[in-house]
Amino acid sequence: MPEFTDKTWLLLAGFSGLLGATLVGIGEFTMQFNPAGGYEAADYHFFADISLHRLTFGHFFSVMAAPLYILGYWHLGTVFIRGGTRISGCVIMLLGGYSFVVATAWMGGRIYLALTAHAIAESTDAETVVALQDLLAGFRAHNEPLVNVLRVTMLLMSVVWVVQIVRKQTLYPRWMAFANPITILGSIFGVYFYLPSGGIWLLPAAMNVTHVIVFALSCIALLRLSDKEAEGKGNGSP
Repeated sequence: MPEFTDKTWLLLAGFSGLLGATLVGIGEFTMQFNPAGGYEAADYHFFADISLHRLTFGHFFSVMAAPLYILGYWHLGTVFIRGGTRISGCVIMLLGGYSFVVATAWMGGRIYLALTAHAIAESTDAETVVALQDLLAGFRAHNEPLVNVLRVTMLLMSVVWVVQIVRKQTLYPRWMAFANPITILGSIFGVYFYLPSGGIWLLPAAMNVTHVIVFALSCIALLRLSDKEAEGKGNGSP
């Protein structure tokens, strides 16, 4: 049997995170992609053009694959621990793990927004439409704050990410500082607003596209290290 080194386990966790980001991205894209865009609209009308089969598949596919993100963040945090300090690595793990527990709750709530938007589009009764619009507003008020929590935690994590990599307190080369989540996520939103023809393909699964890039680059950087180099400083300093 092949010997599994620390580097091997670390890479397996990284590839698991990459797989999770890919699968959740497929689910979110299936559930949310509309060639007409309009993802920022408060009435979620873009959902009305998406079939119920797509919504159902995307909902279950994305939510069921989301736990793989936990392994991905264990991978990232361990890279920080081995190259620097336990504190920075634990911050990465905790912020990443917490944010994607919240994100899974957010994703699970999208289906109710989508089904309500469908019902509004199909209804011909004015009073029913008004009632459904009020219901949609309530769903929105309890769903959108969750994705904002995700974005704030990504920002906080990215600050730690950049500072520690620039200080050479991780196993990563310094160019990985540019591959922090908030910079990649901001670039995707920039593409959507300034180049909509390309952005409409990226925004439905923006956070997952971000993490596909992060996990892929992390694994590439780790593959370039020897087994000894991947051990770094062991458990890191406090």
